[in-house]
Amino acid sequence: MQIDARTAALEALLQVKDNEGYSNIVIDKTLRKYEMDKRDSALANIIFYGVLERKITLDYIISRFLTKKSMKLSSACELILESAVYQIMYLDKVPDSAAVNEAVNLAKKHKCPHSFVNGVLRSIIREKEKLTLPSGTDAKSLSIKYSIPEDLISMWQSSYGEEVTAKLLESFTEKSRVYLRVNNTRNTTADFLRSFEGSDVNVETYPHHDNTCIIRSSGDITKLPQFEEGLFHVQDLSSQYLCDIVNPQENETVVDVCAAPGGKTFTMAEKMNGTGTVYSYDLYKGRVKLIFTGAKRLGLENVRAFVRDAATADTHGILADRVLCDVPCSGYGTIRKKPEIRYKALDTVSDLPEIQYRILCNSKEFVKPGGLLVYSTCTLNPEENNLIAAKFLRENPDFVSEPVKLKVNRAVKENDYELTMMPYLTGTDGFFAASFRRIK
Repeated sequence: MQIDARTAALEALLQVKDNEGYSNIVIDKTLRKYEMDKRDSALANIIFYGVLERKITLDYIISRFLTKKSMKLSSACELILESAVYQIMYLDKVPDSAAVNEAVNLAKKHKCPHSFVNGVLRSIIREKEKLTLPSGTDAKSLSIKYSIPEDLISMWQSSYGEEVTAKLLESFTEKSRVYLRVNNTRNTTADFLRSFEGSDVNVETYPHHDNTCIIRSSGDITKLPQFEEGLFHVQDLSSQYLCDIVNPQENETVVDVCAAPGGKTFTMAEKMNGTGTVYSYDLYKGRVKLIFTGAKRLGLENVRAFVRDAATADTHGILADRVLCDVPCSGYGTIRKKPEIRYKALDTVSDLPEIQYRILCNSKEFVKPGGLLVYSTCTLNPEENNLIAAKFLRENPDFVSEPVKLKVNRAVKENDYELTMMPYLTGTDGFFAASFRRIK
């Protein structure tokens, strides 16, 4: 079945809105479903992510042209308007008339008031050169400018200060890089780069971190022969830094308690040069299968993957030299990759710290005396990060803080056993880590 770019984008946006699906999974599945040429696929992708990234801004613009401010629109009608306004305001190569005409056609298909859609969009076109966004530094103005909810901005301003928050918001408007971790058990970085010579895939080394590359214009990475041969896996730089903090050594026993889909497990197993054992756990059988399949593709025979509930204290009789406790979190550090994360209200994640602390306390049972325990999240929320780390030290006298020796720029002043990675400083996702040593 063949459909046009705007219909595909709308279908994917409705999936995210109605089913709360992850954006990358939803759009990839939608584009695979339909027989679209490369140009239409690219436009659908641009519109889809553009609407997710700028929803609050787009709604602010639309609201200025509604005669009835309290007018209730269906999900489809709302998204049709947002998609069209995104094209009008941000896509110079798309004629305004095309954006309006296609929006009206979609409105008819979805039983939206098409004359209303047409009128609003044509009014915006007439006034678009005069349209401005608020320029203040208050949370409401910044929310409209950067399309991030006010409560999240206020929390960051309170936690990190206005200057750091401003830089953080600006960094979330940039596209994140795609980092690869080179499988050092099968090839060197130099050999890996040479394998792309003569191809149309742009891969370059990341000079500030061993065995790390950046890939551009690759299409489906899993279709690359280098992927099938197990020469690399995809992993954000923040996760690679986290594995440096754990710093596993050859022939050690390492535990990764919330491991799926397995990127950190794989990197730690590679850093151990295939020796020792990495026990990799996750709650669901299907996700454990992803770890097993990935380890097999990479040839990492020192990985053992099992189903386990991290919220329990059962250690399967294992005592480890190092334990990584990368807990489920609100994910606010991954906004560049998953723009829908920004709309997750703070009050909807208020129960996470209790779960995270329980997982951390149960994970300590894996750690042998003298062993290391690393707690981490991919969020920027002190209640899920620093406060949990401090509570753990207060309530667990058999552990002491262990300095994080990673040499990266720090945006906020913290204890030496904590590290908050900010995207605008490190080029990574937003990440937090805290390190503890068992003394008895």
